[in-house]
Amino acid sequence: MQQDLGSSRNEADVTQEMSPEAQPGSGDDPIDMRIMAIFPELTPSEKRLAEVVLEAQSTLSSYTAAELAESAGISSATAARFFKRLGYRNYNEARLHSRRNGSWGSPLSELSDGTTPGQLADHFAQDMQNLTRSTEILSEEAVADAVEHLASARRIWVLGYRNSRALAIYARALLLNLKSDVQLLPYEGASLAEDVAGFAPGDVLLAIGLRRRPRALGEVMTVAREAGIPTILIGDPTVAQTARHATITLRCHNRGQGIFDSTVVAMSLINFLCSSLVDSLGPEARARLARIEDLHARFDDLGPPPESLEALTKAAKQDK
Repeated sequence: MQQDLGSSRNEADVTQEMSPEAQPGSGDDPIDMRIMAIFPELTPSEKRLAEVVLEAQSTLSSYTAAELAESAGISSATAARFFKRLGYRNYNEARLHSRRNGSWGSPLSELSDGTTPGQLADHFAQDMQNLTRSTEILSEEAVADAVEHLASARRIWVLGYRNSRALAIYARALLLNLKSDVQLLPYEGASLAEDVAGFAPGDVLLAIGLRRRPRALGEVMTVAREAGIPTILIGDPTVAQTARHATITLRCHNRGQGIFDSTVVAMSLINFLCSSLVDSLGPEARARLARIEDLHARFDDLGPPPESLEALTKAAKQDK
């Protein structure tokens, strides 16, 4: 067994010696944000450890450095350098910081740490910060590739669990305006296996995986890869090992001002993907939208359309 990189001193000793900018609760960046800030600069072995740490962040304090190093397949010396690059004196300091920071976990954990929603302006400011920071980690090329995958798909499967379920429903609602075969997973009241057995070449899986992710998410993505279909994964900065199963990974900052994570960036990204899909599909999308508007008028479920919309519908039919 490798030796633990954390010192044998007790937590009180470590806390006393921590630098002011590394003191828990002082407003410093948590470990996931520190990792993402330098991720492109990490060596391959350090990236493997980063992925292990990101996935284990909710329970990081329960692991020894030796266990993390072993999971990543790296040496103790490499792990020691990694945590120093993050701004910690050693792993013990990082573990203590993670435990007291409470940045990753359940709403109950956030509540126990005294997290408060603050003022409405603070709440909106956090969302705006998430949007700004997400533009720094999202690749325009990756987003464009995701749109092309969706455009060429014969059938789109949309997957989401827990908090990501609402985003998956939203994504399917938008995609149905443009594509006729969009399936939501897991289907309510049904076993997952029957649906997943239908994965076939020509399909695309759009997986929404914000923290906290159940193990089933990765399993479904693995089945998709085995079936030869690409997966577009929308996750938060902590999605690491799960992303290995994805063809394209789009990370969104999701830190909330209160005890709940924010889904603002992920929802905006989904909106952008679907809006961009219109240009990729061209007349096909316009024809489907026109057909949908005709049916709305026929069922009278949205009231009579305005005259300008009627003109657009006629124009879309002529394009077809």
